[in-house]
Amino acid sequence: MKKHKDKLSHAQFEIQRKQTKSKLATEKWLKSTGFNTATFNNLNPKLLQAQQTAHTLLTQHQNLLTTEQTKTLRNFKRRVGNTKLCTKLKPEAAYPILNIATKINRQLFKQYKQTDT
Repeated sequence: MKKHKDKLSHAQFEIQRKQTKSKLATEKWLKSTGFNTATFNNLNPKLLQAQQTAHTLLTQHQNLLTTEQTKTLRNFKRRVGNTKLCTKLKPEAAYPILNIATKINRQLFKQYKQTDT
């Protein structure tokens, strides 16, 4: 008796192709915004928010960060990016990152007010 592969209909093939294309586009976008696709579904929302904030600060506002803040942000990104370390993180680990973001936002607002007047 011959075994044959299940053949997909044209419609099923198109659906599968679109799903694969969509998945790849989603993963590309997640990576570009600083998220680790391997740990994305398992992270607490506060940690996800901090991960995105750390990425934004390091890429767009590097000039406003002190060396200690930069080290903190990079260390956090390293821990969140590592699947083993990521599972051990508690939501409270996001607070130092979000506090740094608040300080930077205050600085940005002061700069904006000075240029606006």
